[in-house]
Amino acid sequence: MPEVQLLAELPGHTDRVWSISWHPTLPLFASCSGDKSVRLWKLDEGNGSWGCVSTLDDAHKRTIRSVAFSPDGKLLATASFDASTAIWERDIDKWDCVATLEGHENEVKSVSWSASGALLATCSRDKSVWIWEVVGDSDFECLSVLQEHEQDVKMVQWHPNEELLVSASYDDTMKIWREDDDDWYCSDTLKGHGSTVWGVDFNDTGDLLASVSDDRTLRFWQRETPPRPDPATLSFQPRQDPKWRNIFTIPEHHDRTIYCVSWSKVHGRVVTAGADNKVKILESMAANDGITNGDDSTTPQFATVATITDSHGHSDINCVKWCPLKENGYGDLLATGGDDGAVRVWRFVT
Repeated sequence: MPEVQLLAELPGHTDRVWSISWHPTLPLFASCSGDKSVRLWKLDEGNGSWGCVSTLDDAHKRTIRSVAFSPDGKLLATASFDASTAIWERDIDKWDCVATLEGHENEVKSVSWSASGALLATCSRDKSVWIWEVVGDSDFECLSVLQEHEQDVKMVQWHPNEELLVSASYDDTMKIWREDDDDWYCSDTLKGHGSTVWGVDFNDTGDLLASVSDDRTLRFWQRETPPRPDPATLSFQPRQDPKWRNIFTIPEHHDRTIYCVSWSKVHGRVVTAGADNKVKILESMAANDGITNGDDSTTPQFATVATITDSHGHSDINCVKWCPLKENGYGDLLATGGDDGAVRVWRFVT
């Protein structure tokens, strides 16, 4: 049976840990906290130990809620309850704050880079999603302010290969955002969760999406390509965007609110964590493995293969992330952060 081994417990934050982001090319990740700091943790490949190599604590006045490395690893974005997003640039062994993005009226809850690194998305308690363009060194321009959510927007996540964005909200929905002639619009609204949607993530190809919620369910969605329009009537056809269908739901996946989900782009496993102090790892199962989902045997189906109980003592787990590196078995690593202020590194072992 698979198991999850604790490799390191990393103290240092003095308040709850909210978010974690792995570097795209190095065995290094960032964590952010209510203590208004970001800590960078790196693996010493010589002795296998993890340690804090840098602390960034001079850009925000309130809790840092989200952190994200750019796809090339040269920039780091941090989103804060002070309504700003800071951009950090690596200069040899230190990180300098090179830009501050302002405009949200309330706390910024999440920040995410597009796959190309040319776009940045932020979302806020002010119910809006902002899309920013990188227009030069340390220079960002707001392209669009999207205000179709009815409540606090908890998370934004870009598609792994396309300039397509998903946002998750306190209004119990997710929205898919696309661009059309420099104008961003909502192409689909995903409904089904019975309460706040806290976390979302795509699989490696971006045709599947996982979402977790205060309703304690884990839902999987699949993108369906619209039918090809008739060329003879093309000029009269309304815009037909791909729609997302809920294909698989695991009810009561956790005992309490599920705050986070991460879908590995290395091996395809899904990990979730939440307020019940548990971390659960799932794998895609073949249709003949006894997992059922209606009558469609071709639908992807998932089952839990490993569970860590009390992974942060009695504290809520706010974030969990798979390592994106394929070499040296790093893809089997995951990092968690919780209300206890601790960061932990784990290895999934088959």
